[in-house]
Parts: sequence; structure tokens; C-alpha cells
Amino acid sequence: MSNSRLGRAQLQATAIALLIVGLVIGLAIGYVAAPGKTTVETVTTTKTVTQAAGGTGATVTVTQTVTQTVEKAAGGEGVIRIKAWASGSPVDTTRVENIKRAAEELNKILAATGSNVRIEVETQFFRGDYMDKLTAAFSAGEAPDIIAMKNLPTLVDGGYVIALDEYINKYSKLLEDVFPTLWNAVKYKGKTWALPQDTEARPLYYRKDVLRKLGWSEEEINSLPERIRSGEVTLQDLIEVARQAKEQGLVEWGFYHRPNWGGTPFLILYYQYGGASQDPASGKLVLDKNAALKTLELLYRMAQEDKVLPETMIGTDWRTIHSDFVNGRVLFWFGGTWHWAEWQRVEYHEQLGALPEDYEWENIGFALVPAPEKGLKPMTLSSPYLYYVTSQSKYPEVAFLLILLATSAPFDAIHAVDSAHLPVRTTTVEHPYYKQSRFHREVAYMVEYTSFEPLHPKYSIYKEAWITAIAKVEKGEATPQQALDELVSTLQAELGDDVIIR
Repeated sequence: MSNSRLGRAQLQATAIALLIVGLVIGLAIGYVAAPGKTTVETVTTTKTVTQAAGGTGATVTVTQTVTQTVEKAAGGEGVIRIKAWASGSPVDTTRVENIKRAAEELNKILAATGSNVRIEVETQFFRGDYMDKLTAAFSAGEAPDIIAMKNLPTLVDGGYVIALDEYINKYSKLLEDVFPTLWNAVKYKGKTWALPQDTEARPLYYRKDVLRKLGWSEEEINSLPERIRSGEVTLQDLIEVARQAKEQGLVEWGFYHRPNWGGTPFLILYYQYGGASQDPASGKLVLDKNAALKTLELLYRMAQEDKVLPETMIGTDWRTIHSDFVNGRVLFWFGGTWHWAEWQRVEYHEQLGALPEDYEWENIGFALVPAPEKGLKPMTLSSPYLYYVTSQSKYPEVAFLLILLATSAPFDAIHAVDSAHLPVRTTTVEHPYYKQSRFHREVAYMVEYTSFEPLHPKYSIYKEAWITAIAKVEKGEATPQQALDELVSTLQAELGDDVIIR
């Protein structure tokens, strides 16, 4: 790490410590009890706030009454209890473990200052969606303070979470190293509702061994990511490479993409052609007909004209997709950064089973999704997991500072490497734990080229209409123009005033 970055990281850590100590001690002033049994004291405060009314865009002024409770243990110790919930795969438990780690660090600092205040964190981790459980907890008045999930429009419109702009502005110096583009994923209706907890990218993977058989030199293979990044190599170029590989019998297919909607490469291509998915002023969904048509035309060409993409790609079994790419039957795969780790854990290869990472480095490369044609830009797409502070939290500022610290470089690095995600902080990239992973080092730059799906409660309708259009052009059941006309009609009929057609 450079001296400037190291100094910045050290100053940031010191600032976090000082600010949090001041806040937590301040919250506990007046709650020092005489020796004896544990007791509870409460302080009730009332404030008037303006918030969104349902999903109408209107606002109402309401009065909120918050009762803050501090337990006082024998000897005068104040205990601030924070509950944190999250979900994900088994390797994503760091979403709650990092909240505990943050609290442990705060407690060390508090002890060093002689404060009797302590923070205790209670966590729950779910393997799947836990929205129903969260709703039930809110109804019972027992919601957690911190939640990690996506679902931003639903959480905001339902009143489950609070806007964080006040705290983000107050502690802005401690958030300067968040990748700037990630803030786009947490803004909705003019406010900021969460901190990015992790992210990822959707790269284009390619088979190095197949390119060697096509006569590519090692220099040409190794320089491909940078040539894609600079715009020298486009998707049109790679379609020709894929056509050659298929004609020579080196692969069965040139390209595979997801069997369902996931942004890769569909929304990425649409964005690359100049499309927008959401109007920033109104929040409405957007369909740009020109960009959509170009996207459908390219997918039609790949499946029906150049025949480098199976026409039945939509709906293909996931295991078939991974197995065909891992076994070298497909040259290019529009995948996700997490697949690099998945291939090492799941037995997709017919001889090797789970892939040794050495095999991956020898035979598989990755790059940004290339620009479709000259003059356009390479890109990727992310769908970050988010940390929220709930509207029932008794200590919203303490909860905010815990998620702030839980996403700082040391803890961000642990989560990113152990769960095969990308970091949310620029300083994480230089952290020793992060740098030990070659894959994470080499893929981190993709965050700078990322884009996001729209934040809208009816986005599922938008996605379904798109995927239907894509399936029809790839199967040859409709021309790109026919599919576009149907896409526009469906969106207008099902979304009405919630969509803008340009």
C-alpha cells in the first residue's frame, strides 16, 4: 500500500474511533446506576418528520415517538442492544458477523476510555428471503435495528427503513472511499436509504485453451481484457471469433448467456446502446425503443444468423450451462464474478469435478462485457446487497455507525474474499487480506465500469416483458421489430403511467 493510502486508512480508522466513542458515550450520559441488580430506564423523545406517503410520491408530516432503552447492569454499566438480520448463501454469514466484529471493536475503544457503556449484538441469518418474517416482527414491534437485503423500493414504500442522508452527511469523511458509482444503487425518491454492503460484477468469461487452438498467442490472450477495456476489441469482433471456433469444431457453441433475466448481457447491452431503465426525476421505469431494438437485433443475429448462440438459451438448465462452459464446449460465457468460486466448489467438470484454481487460471479468462461496436463502451452490471437501519430502531445513529464500520476496509475485505464478492470501498483493494486473492485483485477494476438495475416496485413486470421478447427473437418466432412492438404494448398495458416509452 502506498504511504498516502496507508496514511488515509489510518486517519480514517482514528476518525471512526473518535466519532463513535463520542456518540456512544453521549447516548449513555445520565444512565449510570448504583451497584445492584440490572435495571432498565427509558427516555422518550418526540420529533416531527416528513416522509413519503405510500408509493404515490406525495409526502405527509407525522410525529414519531421513540423510546430509547438502556439496561443498567450492576456497577453502572449501560448495555445498548442491537439486533441485525441478513440472508444469503452459507458463505455470506459475514453480513451479520461483521456487525458483531464492529461492535467488538467499539467495545474495546469504550473500555479503553473508561466508559461503562457496552454494545451487544444479536443476529439472525436466513438462507432465503425473510420479508415475511420481517413484516411479522414489525407488526409485533420487535423488528431488528439493522437488516441486510435488497428489496429497496419495497422497504422504503412500506416504511420499514429510514433515510440515511442525515448520518451520511454527518460522517461523510468516513465514507469518502466508497466506490462513487455504488451510491446510485441506494438512492430512491431523492433520498439515500442504505449503505452498500457488497457488490459483484458480470464479466465475460472466455476459454483460453480454445483461443490457443485458434492460433492466438499468449500475449494476445493475456491482453484481451485490456483490449476490451480500451474499446479496441468489441463484441462484434468476438462474434466472429466464436463463429470461427464453431466452424473449426473447437466448440459446440460460441456464446452462452443466462437462462433468465439477470442483466447479463441483456440490460448491459441495452445500456451500452444508450438505453435508460428509470427516469431520475419521476422514478418511473423507462424503455428506449431505439436501444431496445438494437439489443434485440444483436441477440437475433447471434442466434439466428451467425448461429453462435443456442436459440433455446432462455430456460436452459443452470447445471447444463456451467458444465458446458467448464468442460470447454462453449467459448464465451456471460457470467458473474461469483462463478469463479462456484466452479471451485461444485463438481461441474466431467473429469476433475470441482476445478482447482490453477486450472481456471490456465484455461479461463475474464473481461468486461465488450462494447457491442466501435464507439460504444465496455460495461458490467452489479446488484449490491445493502445495509439498512430500520424505522423501529431505538438507536438509529448507533446502528448506522455499526454498518459504517462493518463495511470499512478490514471487514469489507473479509466478506469480499470469503464470499467471492467485490468490495464496496476503494481502500479495501489495498488491504492485505484482499490482496492475497489474485482473482479479487484482478477483477476489482470492474466496479468502476458497473451499472445497476432500476429501483422500482414493479420492476418484475418490466423484466418479464423483456425476457419474453428476447426468447422470441432468439427462437426466430418474431423479428426484432415485432418483438419490440409487443414489448412496448405489454409494458403500456401492464405498467400504464409507471413506464415512459421513448
